[in-house]
Amino acid sequence: MDGPYLEGLTQGGVSWGFFSGATRGSAGYVLEQRLGLEQPILVAMEDAPGKPDPTGLFQTLEKLSARHQLDWNLSVGLDLPIIYVGDTVADMQTILEAQRIYPQQQWRAIGVLPPHVQNRQAYAQILRDRGALKVLENVRALTAEFIIRELGT
Repeated sequence: MDGPYLEGLTQGGVSWGFFSGATRGSAGYVLEQRLGLEQPILVAMEDAPGKPDPTGLFQTLEKLSARHQLDWNLSVGLDLPIIYVGDTVADMQTILEAQRIYPQQQWRAIGVLPPHVQNRQAYAQILRDRGALKVLENVRALTAEFIIRELGT
């Protein structure tokens, strides 16, 4: 993932932010120093309970709504699905919990295989079994075009 990739999502009409299990300092360093992002939307480990509690995801959505002046009301459900991308079982379970709390909303969990995983097929199956609609080799495969084509939005 890099700045141009995220810019491509933005140009494709995809709003994005980060809900990370990393500390604010660590995640902020990667996002701002390494990727060159300016004031990225970030909810870090000290900002919300740990995954699979979806509180941090909801906080991320609130920040996206405020920044982009979107009229989001999870209680009613949005016209578009919320897509959450993660590489752990806890990430997939976060979406299941969000769906339990707001069943009227369309939720899409997308798994991404971390580079350190040895048995990629087995891990991909684990992510699918835990709720991933699709599992990607690399987050860069999740483009605006992919979202429209594969997720039907």
